[in-house]
Amino acid sequence: MRHIRLDEMRSGEFGRTALTIGNFDGVHRGHQQVLRRLKLAAKKEDLPATVITFQPHPVQLLYPGKGLQMIHTYAQRADLLARYGVENLVTVEFTKDVAATPAEQWVVEVMIDKLQVETLIMGYDFSFGRGGDGDAKHLIQLGRKYGFSVEQVPALVIDGRPISSSRIRRLIAAGEMALVMNLLGRPFHVTGEVIKGDGRGRQLGIPTANIVHEAAMLPHVGIYGGVVVTDGEYYPAAINVGCNPTFDQTRVHIEAHLMDFDRDLYGKNIQVHFLRRLRDERKYQSADQLVAAIKKDIDNARQLFHGQSAKDWLT
Repeated sequence: MRHIRLDEMRSGEFGRTALTIGNFDGVHRGHQQVLRRLKLAAKKEDLPATVITFQPHPVQLLYPGKGLQMIHTYAQRADLLARYGVENLVTVEFTKDVAATPAEQWVVEVMIDKLQVETLIMGYDFSFGRGGDGDAKHLIQLGRKYGFSVEQVPALVIDGRPISSSRIRRLIAAGEMALVMNLLGRPFHVTGEVIKGDGRGRQLGIPTANIVHEAAMLPHVGIYGGVVVTDGEYYPAAINVGCNPTFDQTRVHIEAHLMDFDRDLYGKNIQVHFLRRLRDERKYQSADQLVAAIKKDIDNARQLFHGQSAKDWLT
């Protein structure tokens, strides 16, 4: 996938394009439906499948008091868009000037001049431009005026409600990882580098990988069953998101015990995928009680696989 900032683009750099625009936080199943339509339109007209996205998220700039946390980092989002077939990713630095730009001016200066759009694919709730005036009805009119087609993809409804990034954020914050996986179409994951910890897990006979994560948001504090990916290999894991209250620590961190694994991970970047929440984090009266609880967690995490390989959960 080619990735470029809008302000660095030359007019017509990609030639004619099939385009969609959005934040795509999470690249969830609703987004994937839009991307499938984009790919079909691009293939039909022999055009590159192109996405415009924004950084930061408009809500983070315009309504900072809401404290919006992104489901994925920008790098993760770009990787996922590539995975789902995007050929060109154009990033717009979202500013108050961008927010104040009328939709028709945006269409002329960006979509027509720089991207030479032939087909625009829209999500069911997408709008842009000053005051959100670039909604489906207005864009269809502008398409007739400037010579591009517009298709609006209907909402993907699960459990009676459209899939949305805000819905997924609430579920992640609650630790409802099975529901999150259903809406994302894959497990929620974070990435990060494994660093040396205090060695307590190894001293207890249960070594863990301590991760300096790059996550935009984390699941609710607790113990999870999941999958860790390192060097292209997949391992069942018991994962702790918490602060080790038994040892009076207060900083929330991620550590994972990889089952059937005995190699050194220090300095490696790994992916941690969350499948199910097993229990709350608790404070124990002794190290022996903690060890017994962790061993039970590992057994419970292992039972999630029921003969499946760790890779089966992610592919």
